[in-house]
Amino acid sequence: MPQGPTRVSALRYLVFAVVGLVIAAVLFFALNIAITVTNDARTGAIERWISRATCDRYALSGSVRDAQGMPIAFATIEAVFLDQRLMTRSREDGRFQLSGRRKNCEEQPDVVSVYVTADDFRAKRRVLRFDEDSLDIVLDRVDF
Repeated sequence: MPQGPTRVSALRYLVFAVVGLVIAAVLFFALNIAITVTNDARTGAIERWISRATCDRYALSGSVRDAQGMPIAFATIEAVFLDQRLMTRSREDGRFQLSGRRKNCEEQPDVVSVYVTADDFRAKRRVLRFDEDSLDIVLDRVDF
């Protein structure tokens, strides 16, 4: 007799799994329709999904040091391109990593403006090509 309730329990889980997959497929289809309606009608749904999946991410890494080569901890690194702004802070060893997904895959920026600031140091701005992925920068102390 113990096999009867076990089969019903297993069947119940199977039904829940199938219903869950059907609901997920319906939601995916509805989302695809919503995106299709809101985007340019000339581009097909498959092309839009491929474009979004392969859209470049922006990534920049490097270090922030003072004129003597000592790392500057907790410096603020900000990258600005098109209408997007990404920000991070350097670790205690002066190293940083900045990354983020681009909001707009249609436009390819040529350059990125990078602003580096830290307490007791002069801020610096560098303009990098969008495909450059590293920056080592030296900040000068502020004279009081």
